[in-house]
Amino acid sequence: MKLGKLSKKILMTSLILSSIALVGCTTNNSTNKENNSSDNQITVQHKLGTTKLNSKPKKIAVLELSFLDSLHNLDIDPVAIADDGETNKVTDVTNGEKIDYVSVGDRKEPNLEELSSMDLDLIIADTSRHSEIYEDLSKIAPTIVLDSIDSSYDEYIENFETIAKIVGKEDVAKTKIEEAEKVLSDVKDKAKDKVSDEEVLTVSPKNDEYTAHTSSSFVGQVLEKAGFKNAIQSDDREASLSLEQLVEINPDIIVYMRDDIDTTIYTEWKDTELYKSLDAVKNNKVYTTVARGPWTQYRGFISVNTLTKEMSGWLLNN
Repeated sequence: MKLGKLSKKILMTSLILSSIALVGCTTNNSTNKENNSSDNQITVQHKLGTTKLNSKPKKIAVLELSFLDSLHNLDIDPVAIADDGETNKVTDVTNGEKIDYVSVGDRKEPNLEELSSMDLDLIIADTSRHSEIYEDLSKIAPTIVLDSIDSSYDEYIENFETIAKIVGKEDVAKTKIEEAEKVLSDVKDKAKDKVSDEEVLTVSPKNDEYTAHTSSSFVGQVLEKAGFKNAIQSDDREASLSLEQLVEINPDIIVYMRDDIDTTIYTEWKDTELYKSLDAVKNNKVYTTVARGPWTQYRGFISVNTLTKEMSGWLLNN
């Protein structure tokens, strides 16, 4: 059947309008996808800049144990951990719970090749140890850099809240923080009448000196929040002490934060008259932790629980 000129014009107009409508639908669908992507995008401010994530990360690598502590307390297992080749460090942080993960080497020098093979959604790195390889890490996966080695307790909590926001677990984080604050508050109430006037020196002996943790360190802040006064009040996280400086401070209580002090300069100092003159030594208030990890390496909720438990056992008869 032949179409007249008018019918042809009507048909052409209909086809053009249909094409425009189809293009419009395609454009709207594309715009909706972009909006959805934008809605799901997470922007994270961290020590070395800003990192954008298109969605909540599922495959996460952690290069310090405090970040493992954070994720574990948010009921999330990282797929890769810099564990120094020591699986016991991981089970220490997870309270004995075994998790499935890939070891990516030492915390100081993580294995970039191994990380590159894992199709990761996020890497969490430490400012002190990993700033120099930040660009390399960022080429592997989106990377955020937070303080761990040099963090205080307050900074750990800030990092914990940042990580919780990234993985969408803010409510869980709030509960965990409240639980930790209650532990610290309960110990502080008990310590008030027993040790409020006594000063505690937390120290990790080395081969040639004593390294003390001050009031602004992770350990120092935890103990002060639990009612124990630090013998060194300082904005610096650590202080290196000679024997003469140790005697000058003359703490009421000494806590050795490592269980192998007999391999350190302690063996040279312990029999000297200067060391024996310390009030803590004369009053038998020198204590040694069962394991150094929770005191000097982990810096998380597992450390809060261990520190308060051991201090309570030594000084509060708990």
